[in-house]
Amino acid sequence: MTTHDAKTPAMSRGRDSDFNIGRREIRSPPYTPGVSDGDDQRLVLLISDPAGRDLRAAVVAALDRMDVPFRMAVVGCDEPFPGLADVAERMGELLRRFRPHAVHVSVGRTDLHRSLEADGASHPARRIADLRGDLHRIVDAVNQSGESDLVLATPVPVRDDGQDLIRANDVDRLTVVIREVGRGRDILIDRCDLAIDLTESRPPHLASDGLTPSEAGRARVATSTARAVADALLRAEHPWRRLGRRGTGRLLEGIPRPRHPELG
Repeated sequence: MTTHDAKTPAMSRGRDSDFNIGRREIRSPPYTPGVSDGDDQRLVLLISDPAGRDLRAAVVAALDRMDVPFRMAVVGCDEPFPGLADVAERMGELLRRFRPHAVHVSVGRTDLHRSLEADGASHPARRIADLRGDLHRIVDAVNQSGESDLVLATPVPVRDDGQDLIRANDVDRLTVVIREVGRGRDILIDRCDLAIDLTESRPPHLASDGLTPSEAGRARVATSTARAVADALLRAEHPWRRLGRRGTGRLLEGIPRPRHPELG
């Protein structure tokens, strides 16, 4: 298998390996060897915070195991994103540079990091209402591109005992907001909150710090991500989805519009 060919025209999907966004340089090596255009290949852009970035190799391996009628190749930012506002600000440029078929966003837990005030009270770094706005901006950018399908991941749950950086109820509130945005905007949701079972002990899904997924938890989150990305790419082949791709596809009578997975 080969790597990116730097001489390939820039208009090909996912060819730019180094570029500047704002004042920060993002280096983006091909995580899946053999990246090239073709009817049987789908490019996947993984956008994550530091915790999600540590799962990149496991996600790539899980994508390789998916039983789908095409090959999934991961491209993307080597640098993790500090929060949803940063993703919303840079999403348009990322889509123009990489031109992915699917975009998976696993960011948000760092926005919930708490800090102590002078009176001893603690508050998350960002308000839930502001995070909701960031999510809508991300969806707007992907919809405007007309070329990519978006997957939003719910945050991995945490335990309050043993740590006070992130509260479990803050994670639950963000999970609800992400699911609401997914339902309202017809966006597929990667239910990472269901991948981790806080009651499991043989082996536990979270490490002793109450924040970090254990090896078993990492494998479950990676599998959840791979399944969600594969589902989004398969869903993109539906005639109703193809109609929205700048005039591609054709209306087929008798084929209903695909329902959002969480609508039941």
